[in-house]
Amino acid sequence: MTNPVSPQQPILWKPHSKQAQALNSNAFELFYGGAAGGGKSDFLLADYLHGVNEWRKNWKGIIFRHTYDELEELHKRAKELYLPLGAKLIDKGRSYQFSTGATIKFRYLEHDNDVEHYQGHEYTWIGFDELGNYATDFAWRYMISRCRSRVGAPCYIRGTGNPGGPGHAWVKARFIDGFVPGKIFKTTDNGMTITRVFIPSTIEDNPTLMKNDPDYINRLKLLPPHLYRALRFGDWDVFAGQVFEEFRREKHVCKPFPLKPGEWKKFYAFDWGYSKPYALVKLAVNYDGKVIQYGETYGCEEGEFNKGTREPCRDVAAAAWKDAVAEGVTEIIMDPAMWGKQDDVPSPAETFEEVGFITERAHNERVNGWLQIHELLKQTDENQRPMLQFFDTCVHTIRTLPALTPDKNHPEDVDSHLEDHLPDALRYGCMSDYVKNPAPYLRRHRGGSITPKKFDVLKDNGF
Repeated sequence: MTNPVSPQQPILWKPHSKQAQALNSNAFELFYGGAAGGGKSDFLLADYLHGVNEWRKNWKGIIFRHTYDELEELHKRAKELYLPLGAKLIDKGRSYQFSTGATIKFRYLEHDNDVEHYQGHEYTWIGFDELGNYATDFAWRYMISRCRSRVGAPCYIRGTGNPGGPGHAWVKARFIDGFVPGKIFKTTDNGMTITRVFIPSTIEDNPTLMKNDPDYINRLKLLPPHLYRALRFGDWDVFAGQVFEEFRREKHVCKPFPLKPGEWKKFYAFDWGYSKPYALVKLAVNYDGKVIQYGETYGCEEGEFNKGTREPCRDVAAAAWKDAVAEGVTEIIMDPAMWGKQDDVPSPAETFEEVGFITERAHNERVNGWLQIHELLKQTDENQRPMLQFFDTCVHTIRTLPALTPDKNHPEDVDSHLEDHLPDALRYGCMSDYVKNPAPYLRRHRGGSITPKKFDVLKDNGF
């Protein structure tokens, strides 16, 4: 790091390769980290310096930690980097000002409504250190609205963190799942097109730490297994308190392969939602009871967390039936609540029957259903592969299943306030007779048949 005001000054700090990759990124939203020891705080402090010289007094930054006490170490490191660059402490020691007039504040946000203190503020650079400490994405998304410049300076928001913590699920959903590390994605958030990127880092990306503290990796091995995997390798599929701790992406996720009729029985399982997302899982089971989830349809509002698309049930049913015809599926297992009616309006189950499905009520035994998924994840077939696997195209199931945590009042059950819709549909399917006793259904070759009556229904619905 050279002095942004006087570049001829001696170098105080050099980025490692992953830090340099993140520093060179022009994405609006950037999340840096994953494993412990990747140099996250140094990256944040250095990234702010980009506009200090060019934009001078119009370069306004702010960096957050979750609590006041957590700011101490960040402040200590900032003094080591900023003061030699000519910055001075202002605002009772809570901010830094450079000779160009550029400023950066150090603040904490302990509660969501604390962001109201920044209503009307304007910042060109915003940083969150240890983003996973925030239970919801509210503070992050609110501060995006404060990231702006009236003089046309570039604007950025940056976050760092490790797997785990109260905000694990939303951070994972926003930056990890479905994103190729290092690749900038364009996405839409509240009607605004923004760029977003995840830059992963591990301890190997920090050779300074490896050299100065060679026993650090060995000390990580003293942690509980889930913490070791999370902090050593940046594994976002494991964290403390998760229900399905057996889940391993490298074991339970596979590339798509042909599911031949007669060898595999295909069927659907469905969990209805309107204001909350609806969820359809596409399952196949063989003679041995091995289950493959080969597809999914998830009615979640794009760019939102756990918010339904509010589509009419008939539209959802018609689209599902169109897929079913193409895949040779006729049966769908559904939440028993879908047979409930209001006035003279057909029930959701009746709507699915009208478009052509053979509907079946799910065995809605929650605890036993979760146990069934546990067993299928743990058990292996003759090739030592898990008895429950997911095609890698089932991105939302792969994202939400390992993120589930127990219900506080009923620890054997899943917290239903979480994004449990696809896991619920999976539970219905795994509790079905197709999975528990698949042989009769495979012998009858029912999976690929569509009756003439169903062709008529399909035609009537415009397909």
